[in-house]
Amino acid sequence: MNLYIETENGAPKNHPAFEDNILEAFNCIPENWKPFVRVERPVLGEYELFIQDKPTYEIVNGVWTDVWHKRDM
Repeated sequence: MNLYIETENGAPKNHPAFEDNILEAFNCIPENWKPFVRVERPVLGEYELFIQDKPTYEIVNGVWTDVWHKRDM
């Protein structure tokens, strides 16, 4: 199932939504809704920590996606 995220002034607004729900609400995908790729939380190495518990929404290779920030201990 495809996901899209609403954007405003080049920044994400709210959380991603399923394509079917957007189509049901708007009958099309509005221009301010951009494709989104969900990324599962990675498994940390022995000496790694997450910087925060939740991902941030960022553009990676031209597509909005979850980015999990981590650091070494």
